[in-house]
Amino acid sequence: MKKYLLSLGLVLLLFACKDKTKTLQAGEIETAADFVAFYPEVNLPYMIADTMLLRKPNDSMAIGLNVVSKFIPDSVWRKDFGKNAMPKIYALGRTAEKEKESYLFTQVASGGKRVVYLACFSHDNKFLKAMPLVRTGFDHYTSAYGLLDSKFQITTYHETKKAGADAVFKRNIYFYDRNGDNFTLIVTEPNEEIIQDVVNPIDTMRANHKFSGDYVENDRNFVSIRDGKNASEIVFFVHFEKNGGKCIGELKGAARFISPTVAQFVKSDNPCSLEFVFAGNKVTMREKGGCGSYRDIQCFFNGSYWKKKTAKGKKK
Repeated sequence: MKKYLLSLGLVLLLFACKDKTKTLQAGEIETAADFVAFYPEVNLPYMIADTMLLRKPNDSMAIGLNVVSKFIPDSVWRKDFGKNAMPKIYALGRTAEKEKESYLFTQVASGGKRVVYLACFSHDNKFLKAMPLVRTGFDHYTSAYGLLDSKFQITTYHETKKAGADAVFKRNIYFYDRNGDNFTLIVTEPNEEIIQDVVNPIDTMRANHKFSGDYVENDRNFVSIRDGKNASEIVFFVHFEKNGGKCIGELKGAARFISPTVAQFVKSDNPCSLEFVFAGNKVTMREKGGCGSYRDIQCFFNGSYWKKKTAKGKKK
């Protein structure tokens, strides 16, 4: 009898241990601690190349959009995919700095677009900040990758190689600044010997509005204005490069006139806001709200640009 009871006790203990080590399923996520624990642990350095994003994701690591939205704000990925997108989301991995922040790698995919975001959570599993680590399906890069190293420094890298020319690359290194609650850029290494052409995505749009046209400082710093849906709206594309090309900003959007000569751009899902003031053949651009998602941290969407003359009667 004692032997029977001992055997039964061992069986119950075995099942109890098995339950304790049971893998958490996506449908069982209820708390922020569950959400963080769902991500598989990875060792540092951990690198994700753009080619890895072309592989079929692990469906067992898929998380519902409604679940993710409870713990990571939609605004993190909507700026890349749009407010109406319904992307698929996958947990790639997590790591943590001892008794400090946890870092979660999350892949978001919709159509041919894929982005891996690095999200930072506090020691008690509160969301702090997130940034895109590597993208594919957006830009025509030859190669790109994102990296978190053993010193918890974050590297983003992309490279483009044209026929008969050396590679053009940009490498940025960041760290999470817990005092400023932000990812701070500490090193940038652009290859400045070869400059890529700036593609103006609205160049062929109609330009019949009295303020439509190209306002330029040079071919690396300009504001393009095109016709909007009606007379009270304009479409714009801004590209600037300051500090010898070390500080770059680029943004496309639609602005509405709040007075006869002032148009305002406001993002509904983040604090970015721009103001365009037209006077004669000049437009003055001012950054009214934080547009750090669209520029490097040491420069702003500010400046005055003069309208480029076009052939008489020529319309886009």
